[in-house]
Amino acid sequence: MTKVVVIGATGNQGGAVADLLLERGHEVVAYVRSEESPAARALRTRGARLAAGDLSDSDALLRACTGADAVFGLSVPFSEGGKDAEVAQGRLLVDTAARLDVHLVYSSVRGADRMVAGNIDHADSKQLIEAYLRERPVRATVLGPVYFMENVLSLGFSRLGDGKLVNPLSPGKPLDQVSVLDIAGMAVHAVENPGEFVGERIDIASDRVTGQEAARILSDVLGREIPYQQMPMDMVRRWAGEEVAAMFENFENNTDFLDIEALHAKYPAVRWHSYAEWAKTVDWDKVLAS
Repeated sequence: MTKVVVIGATGNQGGAVADLLLERGHEVVAYVRSEESPAARALRTRGARLAAGDLSDSDALLRACTGADAVFGLSVPFSEGGKDAEVAQGRLLVDTAARLDVHLVYSSVRGADRMVAGNIDHADSKQLIEAYLRERPVRATVLGPVYFMENVLSLGFSRLGDGKLVNPLSPGKPLDQVSVLDIAGMAVHAVENPGEFVGERIDIASDRVTGQEAARILSDVLGREIPYQQMPMDMVRRWAGEEVAAMFENFENNTDFLDIEALHAKYPAVRWHSYAEWAKTVDWDKVLAS
């Protein structure tokens, strides 16, 4: 049994990692903002130990990570402090792991090992964090996930609650996507096999689908027709801002896709999910009721 600190254990990525670690019998320390939140209490009920703090609290983070074998960590974009705050979070996480000589499994973003400045702060920040990590004496594994399948669950953007799938990409544009279930699968596989994964950086994707294909899959799973509708980019700018619009413009123009088949063949221990397989894991009644 390995003792693992999970940063953001009540969020999507951290929650999936904590769930899988507990399922596999590991000792989990859930690093959470509030020990009294419903999600935190649920983790405690399942056997996790809670540690309260945030990603800017160096003392709390050090206390939580002391004695651990590994830390699953991430930095939080779109916060009040913006890009600078996220970079500071990432650097503190790296420094803490280096100080304690624990195995850090850091969830970044695809391509953040390349220093190419763009107009997307949440990607540029991770480039800076990874550059800092490479300079520090830390035992680390970096995961580079692509666009999340779970983004479709944000009904205000996807409009699934209105009976359609809305996205800024052209209907036939392929998009590499990953489920947090597979981020968790890779993260836990790395935690359990540090000798194989320390020093590795792995971009990860679960499936590649177009908007039309995603709508067809969701139609099959939900049992009713879900048409695809392309959202005009000027609407994206008004609703979500320039950074999100720039991200989708990059996706629309992208021709550099991951070799998903080779990735899955290399890491068969990860229980990879196609888009359809992921969709079948979702409690759609609960999602749509929200």
